[in-house]
Amino acid sequence: MPVPGVATPPALREQIAALERSGAYPALDRSSDVAGPDANRNGVRDDIEAWINAQPITDLQRKALMQSARALQRTLILDVKDKTALQKSGEEILASTNCGDSVFSPYAIFSHLLGKIEAMTANTRERAVRYMQYNAASSGSSTTLPNGNTCEP
Repeated sequence: MPVPGVATPPALREQIAALERSGAYPALDRSSDVAGPDANRNGVRDDIEAWINAQPITDLQRKALMQSARALQRTLILDVKDKTALQKSGEEILASTNCGDSVFSPYAIFSHLLGKIEAMTANTRERAVRYMQYNAASSGSSTTLPNGNTCEP
């Protein structure tokens, strides 16, 4: 119920749009397409790639985040009934994590940025459902953290 003399705050959608316009919040694709737009077909959604490119990090760190974003993006589009695909996906995620650990110091910086990428990857209902399906399907599986340089070229 509006209070006389008190401005009604803008709707949440309008608040988010204002934050996106200001640059305080990344402008994310909110289409119902689970994969989302990837114009250059590098496996990373365009909006997430733009956000990574806007971060004040080194080229090696950028490549590590792109590797992680690509691994997370694949979780949305793989067949969750395919045990081989699930295993490969888990290995890709751990390889990207190992890569991030090798190029970020302290690791907490990588972990923080990766958490943001994970949230952006599952930013719609459809994507969140697919990510939960992936996690449920891979629950109970195990993968060993790889040794050595696991950064993609």
